[in-house]
Amino acid sequence: MNQPTEICITVDTEFSIGGAFADPERNRPVGEDRVHCPVDGHDQGLGFILRTLSAYGQQATFFVETVNVAYFGDLPMGRVVDVLLESGQDVQLHLHPHWQVFAHDDWPDRVRNGPPNDLCANLEIDRLSALMTEGIDTFQRWGAPRPMALRTGNLSAGRTVYQVMHEVGVPLASNIAAGYAPPAESSLRLMGGLHRINGVVEAPVLSYAQLRLGAWSKLRMLAITAASWPETRALLMAARRSGLSPIIILTHPFEFIKETGKSGDRPNHVNQRRLQKLCAFIAENPDDFTMATFGRQGRNWLEGEARAAPLLTAPLNAVIGRVMANAMNDRVSFL
Repeated sequence: MNQPTEICITVDTEFSIGGAFADPERNRPVGEDRVHCPVDGHDQGLGFILRTLSAYGQQATFFVETVNVAYFGDLPMGRVVDVLLESGQDVQLHLHPHWQVFAHDDWPDRVRNGPPNDLCANLEIDRLSALMTEGIDTFQRWGAPRPMALRTGNLSAGRTVYQVMHEVGVPLASNIAAGYAPPAESSLRLMGGLHRINGVVEAPVLSYAQLRLGAWSKLRMLAITAASWPETRALLMAARRSGLSPIIILTHPFEFIKETGKSGDRPNHVNQRRLQKLCAFIAENPDDFTMATFGRQGRNWLEGEARAAPLLTAPLNAVIGRVMANAMNDRVSFL
């Protein structure tokens, strides 16, 4: 256990459909505001994340969604990518297939009978290959480095996804979160670690048991909005003791605000404190933990051996505390 445990904060950076599929006559997608999350003139989404990372001299991996260009064109998300690159952050590929419908002028008619497919694992191989290739091309137009890692929208994983990734030359993935969206193929229900699948190295978002009764477990993925800080800290310490590395954690910029309707958006102080405490913990324990990114450590992950992951269990008192804290946070706007 000489090497520090690697912790990788991953930020799915994406625009919102904004209810356009539910009511295409009245609603339209939401672009940069969904990423920057302005509150009283201050960026409480992406800006908050970048300020926090900068305060501790750290980097995260930002999985940036590309298919939204079918509606917005290159410029809106391209500006977000410029901010990330200027901040020295790691930028990788994220794909939500349902944005493809906006390439058609008659998209309101096409969505009236239900939203389009948003699962990469359900796409035909040719279409999936085209989608990934288009995403790589979009990165080039943005002036970003060629992505070496992919996260599928909705954490949609299937063996064909890895087959196509290998064919188009994207060697790293973080497509699995068994505690959130367990893949249809049981062999892909991986808790964490590093795994070789059809020529690609997969680093799943950590999933853990929040409740265990004998052989039965209720799983949950490790995400800023989903786990309290005591719960996260306990899991990181358990991972350290077990030798599990890397630990992949998920978040989104919009999780750091509360959308409170007529009273206006507010910062989500509970989630903001969780990220701040996580970054501080890593900085204060450099012998045991280090911040990793797919761009920086990914080459080592590709060249190293597969790493199985034990099923970690969160302490019951931390789980109960999180349930209470999240319930309160959902109901009280100023927290």
